[in-house]
Amino acid sequence: MKKPDFVKQVADISGLTQCDSNKAIKALVKVIQITLKNGGVISLSGLGSFRAKPRKARQGRNPKTREAILIPPGRKVSFKPTTTLRKII
Repeated sequence: MKKPDFVKQVADISGLTQCDSNKAIKALVKVIQITLKNGGVISLSGLGSFRAKPRKARQGRNPKTREAILIPPGRKVSFKPTTTLRKII
């Protein structure tokens, strides 16, 4: 599903206009980005939780040259669905 389809469905279900739904979705994404950047956790009832987890530095390979390279440490986004969502899927 692409964003315009998502915005339309949110508007249909919530009774908001598509413009207001788009603004709400943009705000939600922005809040999630800011929270994860600051090391926080977002828990949404019925959906799951998002968190940023640390990653250690590791050895990798350049797929083109097969040369060994060091991949620096960083963070990755982790999503854990709720039991309710797992049962639905």
